[in-house]
Amino acid sequence: MILQNDGTIAKGTPLFKRYARAVFENGTASGLGGDSINNVTPATSMALQQMSYLVSPIARNLIAAQTLLDDQKLLAPTGNPADDATLAQIKKQLLETIAFQSASLDLINGFVQTQQMGELQHAGEEYISEIQGTDATYQTAKETPNPWQDPNTPGISQNPYSLDPSQIPGLAVGYNPLSHIMDGMQWLQSETSKREDVAGKTLTAALAACPK
Repeated sequence: MILQNDGTIAKGTPLFKRYARAVFENGTASGLGGDSINNVTPATSMALQQMSYLVSPIARNLIAAQTLLDDQKLLAPTGNPADDATLAQIKKQLLETIAFQSASLDLINGFVQTQQMGELQHAGEEYISEIQGTDATYQTAKETPNPWQDPNTPGISQNPYSLDPSQIPGLAVGYNPLSHIMDGMQWLQSETSKREDVAGKTLTAALAACPK
């Protein structure tokens, strides 16, 4: 599941680049300066739609992986202190990996939702003032239920290693240039890979120590 997410998340960076290229081309032609909100074209909409297809598979795998790590069988003492310590170490390293993948999901999903809301708000804007005779105003969208959480089951525990996306180098709360978001995605992929390598070595050593 974690490795599947690596492949899905890796598709995000090329889509951001495709979106940025479409924004630049449209912004240069229209004199808007490449504003990512106001440049809505078939190319940007297609890239955004393809980004949205990444969200659910990543989220499902993250939930499934953490659910497995929360399994009480994994937390139960084995009777061997060394084995218990190894299991705890493996869980910690995998949770850290999941935390960085979750931050990648936050970047992708946050960008998609922000841009889609921007498109909705600006759609037909040129006609609204003529119809109403006033400036356009918009209502805040109602919060929708989490599509990945079964409402009949309790939620998974909070990952203690969760990463705040605003702490990603180069990013800040609020508006971020597309280039900064792409840099953030690449940084997250690099940091995720480092943690996977560490977890992989721990797992390999644990398996080698198992009786054959």
